[in-house]
Amino acid sequence: MVVLALGSNVGSRVNNLKAAVRLLPIYNWRCSYIYETRALLPDGAPTWWDMPYLNMVIHGYVSLPPEGLLECIKHVEYTLGRSNTGTWGPRPIDVDILLYDSLSMQSDTLTIPHKEMHKRDFVLVPACDVCARFPHTVLKITLETILSSMREVDVVKKYNPPNCT
Repeated sequence: MVVLALGSNVGSRVNNLKAAVRLLPIYNWRCSYIYETRALLPDGAPTWWDMPYLNMVIHGYVSLPPEGLLECIKHVEYTLGRSNTGTWGPRPIDVDILLYDSLSMQSDTLTIPHKEMHKRDFVLVPACDVCARFPHTVLKITLETILSSMREVDVVKKYNPPNCT
């Protein structure tokens, strides 16, 4: 079981998300709704980076180990036009591994569970659409419990569920 977060704030955002879902090596997947959220920006970011994101989560299964999945994700991001615009910069597609089975790992290139997921409403809200009762493998509480404990939830707009194909 794998849970991935997808985001896009450049170009045809919905089409970017759908294309990523088609290209990712995930099977028996379920898609969350798509949510529009403000961009998360570092201090001093250029004003042109401030473009709203569309975010969603997919839950499914994969036959690759985590590092192999990450390699595929990087290839999909590159194929869909992602370049290195810096941390949190605008991008046509961003895909993050949130959870991978009950795995907890940290390497130079990959941390599972995603180290910031429990702080991000734009990840937790769509994740709760498809896997609310899944436990965070480090915090040992469900995603819905983490979301319900957040003081502010700033998800702006809920779109219809995507066809994703």
